[in-house]
Amino acid sequence: MQQTSPAPKPKARRGRPPKGERVGTFVSLPVELRKAAEAIAEREGLPLGDVITRIVAEGLGIPAPAYCYPATQQQQELPLTKAS
Repeated sequence: MQQTSPAPKPKARRGRPPKGERVGTFVSLPVELRKAAEAIAEREGLPLGDVITRIVAEGLGIPAPAYCYPATQQQQELPLTKAS
């Protein structure tokens, strides 16, 4: 009898989580609009494409995906009462 090796385990994904089904869309923007969107992206620490996606969604009255918004800093430092 020939032994068969077990099926290889799927590798764990690394990197950012998938953003769902998307399609690339080329858009030429006036320089002023591109610079304004870049400023928002820089200020919020987001990719430019995510900021533009949010702006389009808001313009259409559709909720933007959560990844289009900056992460909130809701964590607070907990007081240490004793060392462990």
